[in-house]
Amino acid sequence: MRYQPKDEDRRREQAFRRLGTRTPHCSVAGCHETDWRVMTGTHPNILCYEHASETKGRSRSEGQHPSGRNNLRDAVMAMPGNDHRFMDEPKRDWPERTLRNPEGSPLLAASAAMRSVHDWCLFIVERLIGRWPQFLEWLDGQLSERYGVKWWEQFGWRDESDT
Repeated sequence: MRYQPKDEDRRREQAFRRLGTRTPHCSVAGCHETDWRVMTGTHPNILCYEHASETKGRSRSEGQHPSGRNNLRDAVMAMPGNDHRFMDEPKRDWPERTLRNPEGSPLLAASAAMRSVHDWCLFIVERLIGRWPQFLEWLDGQLSERYGVKWWEQFGWRDESDT
């Protein structure tokens, strides 16, 4: 069976072409954003969405409609612009009728809410949890080099589940 790229794969490749690099990063000093979904500009003048908003005098945060603007209209939450862009990307793969819900169907609204929960799980894994394991592994290596392979004993750490 031949590989068929998903729409997200196509959008990622289009973003890399638009940005002029396969390894985008925000050009603002101190910004560590590298996700293609939130980048604007062209290499080497790439900005994350939040910094691009700032240069235009707009807020770095935006109102996120977790289930889409036409589902649960009052459910709006402020979130950083980069995270908002990240959260809106999966909605591009939702069925158009579910996202738009033109007649206000409660079943489509429920479907959108379920899709939103799925997207939030991806957000948590990729944007929040996903960044930490590599850091913790790096930190363990640094502490092992400096204090020995059982470095935690020098700090008095005891795992309460061992007792």
